[in-house]
Amino acid sequence: MAELIELKCKNCGSILSPEDISPQLAAARCPHCQSLFAIPTVLTPENREVLPRPQVELPARFTIAQEGPDLVITRRWFNHAVWFLAFFCLFWNGFLVVWHTIALSTGAWFMSAFGLIHTAVGIGLLYMVIATFCNRTEIRAGSGRLAIQHGPIPWRGNQVIASTEIVQLFCREKISRNKNGTSSSYELEAVLKGNTRKTLLKSLTAPEHAIYIEQQLEKFLRITDQRVHGEFTL
Repeated sequence: MAELIELKCKNCGSILSPEDISPQLAAARCPHCQSLFAIPTVLTPENREVLPRPQVELPARFTIAQEGPDLVITRRWFNHAVWFLAFFCLFWNGFLVVWHTIALSTGAWFMSAFGLIHTAVGIGLLYMVIATFCNRTEIRAGSGRLAIQHGPIPWRGNQVIASTEIVQLFCREKISRNKNGTSSSYELEAVLKGNTRKTLLKSLTAPEHAIYIEQQLEKFLRITDQRVHGEFTL
């Protein structure tokens, strides 16, 4: 007889009911905090063979190519949501230009100094908007390494790791909470030798983006796909 276990949300600790659990996906969603996470499964002679996951199609703004011995996946950052951010950035920085102009022309230096924090926010926002319009992420696998490069606008997150160190790749959901509710983003992570984990890509807007890269890299690097604790699956 199978052992009955009481499942609780890994995020808030709420007890889950049967309708919150999807045995087909081996996943559960908490009705209280909306967290989605993998659930443990019991291997029996009937379900020991794991069916392969369906292949994710090439997402929009992605390209994939074979350049000599290397596999190159490129993702454009641009999305239509950046237009709203661009108009907000224009309004924010335009207001600050007027603020500093009035303050400096009247000799009210303290007013200009008061706006420096907001100016720093505006500059950071402008930098992010420009990067979103111009940047691409290139994932290059080959020659014994996996390289991730963001550009042409400099951005953190560039890294190179030996492909022989990669044991498994997987997608993880990251849930953020604020006064406006909850939102999800997705990350591509690697399990390395020694059972350590390393985040390769952050802030992906759709799980298909991370899973597509995962599937293509695992195929190219000849890594057998296996379920990882905390993995997000479609």
